[in-house]
Amino acid sequence: MKRSAFSLLELTIGIGIVAILVVVSLPAIAKIRARAQRLQCMGNLRSLHVAAEQYLQDNNQWPQIGFSASDPTTYAQNWIAALAPYQIQAKSWICPTAQNLQGNPNYTSPGKERVDYFAMPYDDKPMTPHQWPHYPWFFETSDVHGNGQLIIFTDGSIAELKTLIPKK
Repeated sequence: MKRSAFSLLELTIGIGIVAILVVVSLPAIAKIRARAQRLQCMGNLRSLHVAAEQYLQDNNQWPQIGFSASDPTTYAQNWIAALAPYQIQAKSWICPTAQNLQGNPNYTSPGKERVDYFAMPYDDKPMTPHQWPHYPWFFETSDVHGNGQLIIFTDGSIAELKTLIPKK
């Protein structure tokens, strides 16, 4: 009676083919993951834009939060607190790509808050952001997606720019 089984050669060829397929598909998987993280980042910016718009309507002014390079945690805590009533959680301030690059799993723990999106500083006129339609409202702190910083403008449009203020 003859047994049917795989020979060592057949098994090795099968494993080799599977390995080649995995190696060929890895770059595609990485691109898909990067695209998904970029889209999540854009979603975060849209959420911040909507919440800031609601804050502006409710308070008739832009949140009065200054930035101090010596104390970025306080800046983060103040912005998180300002938009928290509008259903913006601390994780909405974090770009998933930057999170992976920095390897910082504790970004929302008390005293360790971090924001990857900064608000454009405006003067003390309450409705100033709407008077500057082609200027950024929130922008990423760095180019982590490879084509420039993601920026959301006062009209809600998002662009990826190498320079913060676009030329007309």
